[in-house]
Amino acid sequence: MVSRITTILSLTLVTCLATLAQAQVKSGLEVGDYVDAFDVKDCSTGLSKGKTLCYR
Repeated sequence: MVSRITTILSLTLVTCLATLAQAQVKSGLEVGDYVDAFDVKDCSTGLSKGKTLCYR
């Protein structure tokens, strides 16, 4: 009985680890994805110094 439970748990663990190893990690935008507008604070010495600007 103990060996049967150990075998089942071992197979379950191996299956989970294999699935995790196969998963691909994706970060950031994909090529061609739409980028929403975002606000930044201008830190330059130009005319917009200190203002919040919207980039698209």
